[in-house]
Amino acid sequence: MTPGPEGLDPTSPAGDMPGSETVAPTSPPPGDPAFWDAAVGEPLPKRRFPLLGKIGIGVAILLVVAIIAGFVIHVPYSTISPGEAVSLPPLVSVNGAKSFSDSRGDIRLLFVRERNDVSVWRYVQAHFDPDVDIIKDKVLNPQGRSQQQLNGEAQQQMADAKTAATVVALSAAGFKVTPAPGLTVSDLEVGLPAEKVLDFGDVITTVNGEKLTDTQQLQNVIQRSKVGDRVTLGVVRDGKAKTVQIAVGEKDERKLIGVVLTPRFNFPVRVNVNTASIGGPSAGLAMTLAILDDLTPGNLTGGKRVAVTGTIAPDGSVGEIGAINQKAVAARAAGAQLFIVPACSKTQDTTAQFEGCQQDLSRAVQRAGSTVKVIPVSTFAQALQALRSAGGDPVVTTTTAPRPT
Repeated sequence: MTPGPEGLDPTSPAGDMPGSETVAPTSPPPGDPAFWDAAVGEPLPKRRFPLLGKIGIGVAILLVVAIIAGFVIHVPYSTISPGEAVSLPPLVSVNGAKSFSDSRGDIRLLFVRERNDVSVWRYVQAHFDPDVDIIKDKVLNPQGRSQQQLNGEAQQQMADAKTAATVVALSAAGFKVTPAPGLTVSDLEVGLPAEKVLDFGDVITTVNGEKLTDTQQLQNVIQRSKVGDRVTLGVVRDGKAKTVQIAVGEKDERKLIGVVLTPRFNFPVRVNVNTASIGGPSAGLAMTLAILDDLTPGNLTGGKRVAVTGTIAPDGSVGEIGAINQKAVAARAAGAQLFIVPACSKTQDTTAQFEGCQQDLSRAVQRAGSTVKVIPVSTFAQALQALRSAGGDPVVTTTTAPRPT
């Protein structure tokens, strides 16, 4: 064979070229560690991960999964925790009468934070917080209402509380309050006919074409009907009149449509209490005191900070409320000197309910602490007397109050 250029045989391997020699590379080609070991003639030993390292990674993964699951997974429990003690006087305004806002006392509305269907982590956290109560969702929401229905109920309860508070406060200030036609839908029972037709806050004006004056009138019509018969109601909703029909239902061998109605009133003075984002009926007594303090001279609290909770009825009776323990914590945190609460009722409660109320009240006294005096009352008059005994000014009606003609 004829030698190629440079006198080399092109068919010879490079390693056979004259003057050449085989040299192992001193570094592996990038990205190919196996080449190095083949080149040096030593196989790469199989890498082993320490057992403890494997266990650590596994535990870390499990912890991450558990943390995420704790936020994602929810349990059928609700938590009730202390809220705030909101100063009411700045939230009260009146039109149509003289306001004595310069001399108003420090009256605090109390509310709690309720969370339903909580996450696992919130449930665990609540177990370690003595100021938080854990209650089954079914206990707080026995009718199984949706969140939208619960919100509507709470808003209507607040609206009803404002109405009753205005009635009691105006009457105590010397104004004349008269009934207004129609009845307000305050509650709807889940699973009964009215729930599908009426809304919270509807005003029912007529029943079967006759003007509706009281709840007994509607009950009489229902009792004269058969189950399945339809009752025709005239309703005002959002300022618009309409007519609806509701079938008569039955529960526990009683004929009913499943609606709770409350009376309406004509007020000679326009009163507004700004309680946006706060629902429920328990602010009734506090709002009544704040409205009266605005309408009359003097300072009802005598310069003391007073936290108040309890429902109010148009006749001035004070009703029991829930979560009194959490409200006691809020009163203490706000620096209240007096904490006016509903007294337990032997006449309205069963023996078990009365004893449970007494236990809750005792715990509330402990949570309020030694610097807060807890005063149970059953009526608005007793609340006024409690403030008077603590140094508050007496209620003085004025001749400047307008009177309806």
